[in-house]
Amino acid sequence: MNTDSWWGEDLLSRPARHKVWACGAGTVTYERLRGEVAWHRRMLRQFGVGGCTTVALLGLPSFTQLWTLFALWSLGAQPILVPPRLAPAKRRTLIETLRPQFALTFGSAHLRRRSFSDECEVLVRRLPDGRPAGTSHCVVQLSSGTTGLGKVIGRTPESLLAELERFARLPGMPGQDEPVLLLDSWAYSFGLIGGVLHATGQGAPLVLPTSPSPDGPGTEPRVVIGTPQSFETLCDTPTTALRALRCAISGGELLHLAVFDAFSRRFGVRIGQVYGMTETGAIAADLSGRLVPPHVGTPLPGVRTRIVDGVLQVHLGQSPYVVGEASWHGGWLSTNDLVSRHPGTGELRLRGRLSGTEPPGDSHVDLVAIERMLRAHRNVAEAVVVGSDTIDALVAGVDITGAGLEAWCRRVLGHGHPPVRCFVVDTLPRTPNGKYVRSSQLVCKVDARHRHHGELM
Repeated sequence: MNTDSWWGEDLLSRPARHKVWACGAGTVTYERLRGEVAWHRRMLRQFGVGGCTTVALLGLPSFTQLWTLFALWSLGAQPILVPPRLAPAKRRTLIETLRPQFALTFGSAHLRRRSFSDECEVLVRRLPDGRPAGTSHCVVQLSSGTTGLGKVIGRTPESLLAELERFARLPGMPGQDEPVLLLDSWAYSFGLIGGVLHATGQGAPLVLPTSPSPDGPGTEPRVVIGTPQSFETLCDTPTTALRALRCAISGGELLHLAVFDAFSRRFGVRIGQVYGMTETGAIAADLSGRLVPPHVGTPLPGVRTRIVDGVLQVHLGQSPYVVGEASWHGGWLSTNDLVSRHPGTGELRLRGRLSGTEPPGDSHVDLVAIERMLRAHRNVAEAVVVGSDTIDALVAGVDITGAGLEAWCRRVLGHGHPPVRCFVVDTLPRTPNGKYVRSSQLVCKVDARHRHHGELM
């Protein structure tokens, strides 16, 4: 590749040129990858894209989008990865807030409903009043927004390379010539770094499905990387594509025990987990699946953690936030996750998530256990629990009422446990990447609606 040196150049140049880089409807070798990145680099230069140029990437996930992303990095630009399922209003707000100089939209309107396409057209727009990069971040991403609006987060080349080094040393991660079925979006942290970048640097062919089923013309995956929702879908999808599966890795949200068990029964592989944040990257991992949810593994080497008032904090040398400081103070970032650490092994166990507004309260409360208890009720399909001293549960199911569930919780939990307020809804809201929304503001809206309309919704 005839480019100036850039931070990720070795990821693309390390594997042999004839090796397969990725499979979609067709197959792309590393030789073609390098050629496509060089071509897209030349085209972007003709539009005036160069060092510190800010560029928003929108639309259809595709090889074309990845080639463009690599080309932008090689030019020293600052790409902004916009999640493909982000609501139009939030997308407009993000663009207005960050004011990129260019917006690149991938795929025509009729193609954007697809999960992936090998190649697509690109609409390049120069935006009025765009601003060049004001930080050293090489990529800007949006957090999932489980407790409210997603935060705008930047990662530096140094932080990405350090995380890739940790992944490379982690036993069980995909290795050379091991096909990786990627079901996680590269608009988010783990899909990009643990998925695309790790596989590219290791020479592990990416398998990118063009339909909801993983069956396709590509090679049989040895590793699958996805979210809890994608593993739940796999359990219910007729497929023969995972016969050679060695490892399954879930990230993005805590895996439900029912999905963990169902996947193990069907495919004979226990799902491992990677726990982290967009701000920090991976924090802890158990790729073997030895630990059962809600355990998420031990902190990775080089990741400093501490628990304050029951909440996990991670050390970062500088704020990861492009806009505002949010929960970064004095070098420590709050995850807002209630976590317990095993005194002997250092293994982390999730006990729930603060909504982002309330203080920790009772540091011993286990919101995950309450969620699991509610989902065990025969009429409950889904449940999300938030709070600390006051515990609120949003529940979806049939033939249930909030008052009836509250009485059932009192009987099961017994005396001395904080009371649980239950609100029955039709469906539980999710973020664009499938995570459950865990916001106290959402609970307040549902509560107000119930007070106005009564229990039935």
